[in-house]
Amino acid sequence: MKLYKYGEYTIAQEERSDEVIIAEGQNFYKVDHKTMNELFDRNKLEYITTKKDNPIFAIAMTVVICITIFLYFSSQKYVLVNTDFLQATMILIFNIVIHEAGHIVFLKGFYRKSIVKVGFKFVFIYPAFFVDTSYSYLLPKYKRIAIYLAGNFMNCVFLLLCIFFFSHLLPYCYLIVSNILINFIPIIKSDGYYAFIALINKVNKSLTFKGEVVEDFIRGSIMFAFMSVLSYVSNFIL
Repeated sequence: MKLYKYGEYTIAQEERSDEVIIAEGQNFYKVDHKTMNELFDRNKLEYITTKKDNPIFAIAMTVVICITIFLYFSSQKYVLVNTDFLQATMILIFNIVIHEAGHIVFLKGFYRKSIVKVGFKFVFIYPAFFVDTSYSYLLPKYKRIAIYLAGNFMNCVFLLLCIFFFSHLLPYCYLIVSNILINFIPIIKSDGYYAFIALINKVNKSLTFKGEVVEDFIRGSIMFAFMSVLSYVSNFIL
């Protein structure tokens, strides 16, 4: 991906892509080449640098996440909620911190000029903290995917430590597992969803507020049903 400067604008152009990212301060726009040519004189673009891509981080994170999920379900019964909810919540809060820290570390590592912003929202009935990763649009595809997956990767490192070294904590890790599933499986519009649409070179389309609520409800219901089935099967088998 090549980065250019045009006055106050930063322009990112991916090779073999029909779209261009235009950054104005902390606002980001995706346009096609025709619109780009109408807005800017290409002869006046100031070349900054070329951001080389590297899929190794994204691949490694995906492998670690999948292995961790497999190991957990192979050794532990999964539940949606349990009487140990307070202890599980405390561990989850710690994991929320390291989850968001993972996004921040890789975002700043790949693009040092990025400005970190943390927020809070509800996705369906699920409360969620989030790191604004908009600056990842100025990075090539696989590095962007790695930033999306970095939070789950950090959660899985913690879970692997519990599996191999601190097994007494495993009964309290079911909320972490739920969090990993919600964020990794591309059903709800979370990390895994954005990683997937980046992989297939698509973009998340903006909807009206009503449309977002309806879509979040549908996606959230599907995700809740899926995790309920997983819980039932896990307890039935183990």
